[in-house]
Amino acid sequence: MIGPMSCLAIIRSARDEMSANEKKLADFILENAPLIRDYSSQQIAGSVGVSQSSVVKFSQKLGYKGFTDLKLAIHETVIKQGTNVSMLHSADHRDKTDVSPRQRLFRNKCDALSSATDLNSEVTVLAAVTAIESAARVQVIGMGTAYIVAKDLSFKLMSLGKPVISEGDAQLQISGVATLKRGDCLMAISTLGQEPALIQVIKQAKKAGVAIISMTNQGANPVGALSDIRLYSVSRGAGADVPGVIAATSQQHVVDMLYFSLLHREGRLGPDSTAGEGQASDAS
Repeated sequence: MIGPMSCLAIIRSARDEMSANEKKLADFILENAPLIRDYSSQQIAGSVGVSQSSVVKFSQKLGYKGFTDLKLAIHETVIKQGTNVSMLHSADHRDKTDVSPRQRLFRNKCDALSSATDLNSEVTVLAAVTAIESAARVQVIGMGTAYIVAKDLSFKLMSLGKPVISEGDAQLQISGVATLKRGDCLMAISTLGQEPALIQVIKQAKKAGVAIISMTNQGANPVGALSDIRLYSVSRGAGADVPGVIAATSQQHVVDMLYFSLLHREGRLGPDSTAGEGQASDAS
């Protein structure tokens, strides 16, 4: 379960799972977020080329009573984010001809960091931290490129004295989870949350009463559905130029949020300290 988050981050993260008409609405909203408060559902339907009922259903699918509630949430997000244009998908969507590759990468990575922060409420992050903190042992699993992020988290946890299991081979992962029991914790990191081998490992851990934390994109997926605590990352940036890099950036930021929170809970950081950046680098 997740707490309040940016509605724009929700739309952006869920876009890949949307229908064609829903994607049209999502893109229009993301590109014109500051103007949405002046639109009626009929006007936005006409601008996008969909029915008015499609606009209402789109709003309800995102968890709002109707389009009025959605546009109020969008307006609040715009005010909160102020001049953060990368979050609003503005210039990059409309014209990339005058943007260098490094600038585009920077904006996409900033967007990934902002989205990952918005998608994971403080309540959810602290719930994951508590589960890790109270576990006798933690097994960290990452599939594909997420294994690098999983390994980094395992090193960070070991630096805090936490017993950790972390293997890249599927068979070794299965062997490791077979030793887990109630009171242990499994952290599963996956971009899409649909890998059969990972699902098998999670089901085995769940039967043993192990606490399951997952980190996937926000779309509906089996890994998230099987988890006790769901963390979210984004799988692609506004320009979709380097989806692998964007996913890794987002996943790494969530891992660093967990680590920073663990350091703070253990009293290694003051309430406003930024020393955790150096400690995290040393640990990894």
